[in-house]
Amino acid sequence: MLKYMDVKLLERRDKNAEGDRASMIEDRRSRIVLRVMTRSSILDLLSSILHPRSSILFSALCVLLLTAQGVQAQSGDKELLPDRLGQRWRAVSPARVLDGQRLSGLPDADVLGEYGLQRFIGRVYTDGRVESSVEVFELNTIPGAYGLFTFNRGQLPQNSREWRQDRYVVRVSSREADADSDRQMFEAIKPDLVGGEGELPPLPLHLPEADKVADSEKYVVGPAALARLKKFSGLKDAIGFGVGAEVTTADYRSGGGQMNLIIVEYYAPQSAAEGEPRIRDHFNSLPQTEKDRLILKRVGNYVIAMSNVQDMPAAQNIVGQIKYQKKIYWAGRKFTDIPLEFRPPDPLAVEDMTRTVKTMIRSFYWTGIAILSALLLGGAVGFSLFQWKRYRRRKLGLDDIFSDAGGTIRLNLDDYLLSDNTQIDRSGESDKLTRRNQ
Repeated sequence: MLKYMDVKLLERRDKNAEGDRASMIEDRRSRIVLRVMTRSSILDLLSSILHPRSSILFSALCVLLLTAQGVQAQSGDKELLPDRLGQRWRAVSPARVLDGQRLSGLPDADVLGEYGLQRFIGRVYTDGRVESSVEVFELNTIPGAYGLFTFNRGQLPQNSREWRQDRYVVRVSSREADADSDRQMFEAIKPDLVGGEGELPPLPLHLPEADKVADSEKYVVGPAALARLKKFSGLKDAIGFGVGAEVTTADYRSGGGQMNLIIVEYYAPQSAAEGEPRIRDHFNSLPQTEKDRLILKRVGNYVIAMSNVQDMPAAQNIVGQIKYQKKIYWAGRKFTDIPLEFRPPDPLAVEDMTRTVKTMIRSFYWTGIAILSALLLGGAVGFSLFQWKRYRRRKLGLDDIFSDAGGTIRLNLDDYLLSDNTQIDRSGESDKLTRRNQ
């Protein structure tokens, strides 16, 4: 019996893998286009909807739309990199914002594109003594930000440091090495770095911790990034990232040197079976001395390789610690196609339920506050009215004669009707005596 299962819902696939992949790419592209509409697409949409004769209305609407987008973009940039950071740093240059096609001008733009870079914001600050450059890389997802953070680790320019927060990667560069000052600048903008889809990728968690070099792990999702890693750059064409492969690498201590480990995770067992021969062919093309210091094996959907091995038993022990975590992929088109006993929690349903519960709690809370306020206000008004009436009766000298009937006067005749006074006409008794005498 499986204790932990990762259940995912996938659409049914045709036998033609190329056609299926093309449809997946087209579907992903269409979702991106629908989600991120450019200004030109918005204008084309409005021009197709509005009547051609309504040129004035169309022009005014376009101006308002572009102005709103510009204000929104500027406000977002100012929130991330404001004019002042804390009490020490002030901006000495305007914010540099790059998005869309302008991101191609950045160094390693192909690598940034693989990780899903969405926007770049940079600005220069000074504390009156040293100038520091702050660069914010905004990515589409949290896994992309994590991958870019690990890719840059160990190859940053001098006096530069990076931090990751959700889907943002922040780089602070200074002319002088001051770790505390750079950290304080990151902490100043950290509260605004929120949001992002996804979770940290689980593949790097399968790297054994024993003898691993600290901060040496990297998470790669494309050939451009893998080509930058000298130890495994030759695998960029052999792995086949087009079928959904993911890669993680790390360095391990071995005697007086280091061993290099790579784990390639494929989407399906069929992809792993096709990818392993290509990877093996690459390593077979290496010189014999390098092949003698190599370990290559497949574990489930993982293809594992350890190169530059100097201690074979130690390397075998490290590779043996890697366990493949089985995943269950359920074919279907709807989330409800997964049987209930295997269905994972729907994050959207959980979010809606949480929002509903919070709304109900707030409703009951404010209803109770309204009822309590009405009771307190009614009691205060009633008590004030009672005291006001008592005050008026005291002023008229009628305080000894208290009436709780709202100020009305009651005529009490009981003392007269029940007395022996014969002068009082009791109509009922007179009728009775008249009938008796007759």
